[in-house]
Amino acid sequence: MGDNLMSLQIRSDSVPIRLPCHWEHGISYGTTNSALEDYGISDKQVVIVIEKDFNRLERLLARLTRAPSILRRPLDRLNSALWDLIDGNRTLSQIIHIMEDCYEEEIIPARQRCSASISKLIELNLVQLK
Repeated sequence: MGDNLMSLQIRSDSVPIRLPCHWEHGISYGTTNSALEDYGISDKQVVIVIEKDFNRLERLLARLTRAPSILRRPLDRLNSALWDLIDGNRTLSQIIHIMEDCYEEEIIPARQRCSASISKLIELNLVQLK
């Protein structure tokens, strides 16, 4: 199933929307690019916090093995910026343009990289398209 989503073709006029979840900003990347702030990119690492939903047996095993009940998923610099840009108002086309403007060669090919990241966020039930 995951492979099918990775091949999902997202239309340029689609608007990605973050679904309700716990997340926080972590460390600052310290990038000296004023365009980031102009577009609302924090330049901080985004950490998605996912609470594990255990069934009874899993809960017992987790208690015995002292497994954590939450999963902290830190995003890299480009995916953190992408997360900041997914505000429910910008289209994929607008997001790609902003990413190219801010990260230039580092994000090329921007359309494929942004689409693949958004597909993964959809697979993780963190984002949906409208």
